[in-house]
Amino acid sequence: EAKRRADKLQRTPSWSDFEEITMFYEVAEVLSRSGLEFHVDHVLPLKGTAVSGFHVQNNLQVIPWVDNVRKANKFEAVT
Repeated sequence: EAKRRADKLQRTPSWSDFEEITMFYEVAEVLSRSGLEFHVDHVLPLKGTAVSGFHVQNNLQVIPWVDNVRKANKFEAVT
């Protein structure tokens, strides 16, 4: 977990909107109160094999945990 936090910090540029990033985590927490756990997912993985993204607000989405686990560390392009 410490390595993941360090990786996320390394991939967070200074121009990130930290308030907006925090909002994603708050939304996931509120939605998880319904009984289905939600995660904050990076659309472009931070350490993907084909492509890597940043820890920024426009690279985040809130999705059910099962979809996040299924996606793993891959980028799924929408066609």
